[in-house]
Amino acid sequence: MDVKKNAKLRELLNRDGPVVAAGAYDCVSARIAERCGFDAVYMTGNGVSASLIGRPDVGLTTMSEMVARAHFIAESIEAPLICDADTGYGNVSNVFRTVREYEAAGASAIHLEDQTTPKKCDAIAGYTLIPAEEMAEKIKAAVKARRDPNFVVIARTDSYPVLGFDEALRRSRLYARAGADAVFPDMIKTREEILAMTTKVDAPVLFDIFEQHRGVPTFGVKELGGLGVKVIIHCLSAMFFVCRQLTRLYGHMREHGSTNAMMDELMPLHDYEELMGLADALALEREHAAAR
Repeated sequence: MDVKKNAKLRELLNRDGPVVAAGAYDCVSARIAERCGFDAVYMTGNGVSASLIGRPDVGLTTMSEMVARAHFIAESIEAPLICDADTGYGNVSNVFRTVREYEAAGASAIHLEDQTTPKKCDAIAGYTLIPAEEMAEKIKAAVKARRDPNFVVIARTDSYPVLGFDEALRRSRLYARAGADAVFPDMIKTREEILAMTTKVDAPVLFDIFEQHRGVPTFGVKELGGLGVKVIIHCLSAMFFVCRQLTRLYGHMREHGSTNAMMDELMPLHDYEELMGLADALALEREHAAAR
């Protein structure tokens, strides 16, 4: 648990304007996001599934695997970390433990979704939802479980693609009444729908900028802030970019047997060492070597 980071996230939520969190899937991407000045970092479940086990986001990663990744990322940055916690990995008892584990790992917020277990990314067809009232009880359990009141519980509903906007709005309002600190109505598409959420739900609204999903416009941060969105995440921007760039790099290496023609696109060694904090690590070694 990092109460200072939790308090920082609460402070960000209470200020004017949106909180913008870059999506990260490992410590390197998280450190770069922080260095570039983002308010917070978002640990994407889809990205963790891809980078950790090389599989799609269909409920294959376990709670312990996700918590371990959250711990490493949280330890590598000073910014607050918002984490995907899937469905809470089971019923209300599982949700209670999930909150405790993520909080102990150093996360400052998690979002829980209203799918059945195992879940799927809601950009993938074929998932099902639990009853809204059951999800509301899971939110109540999550709020009860946290040790630090500044730890943020976000209720995500994946109802929009399968049941439409009215049900997504109903569920978001119900989850807010159950005690969620923010709601995450995923996949809503239009400005009118976003504005309806931000004006009719008694809780801050999170919006996910998902560039590649068919039928969902890519709104900008300024526009979303003007519509009243409080938390903005870029869930998979980094993963999409890195996958494309690595495909280019490895293809070039395989074809030409050299990276000479791409040297300008590689991070200089000094910059990489600085990003990793090499100077601080060596200074610590010298300090304690002198004390022996």
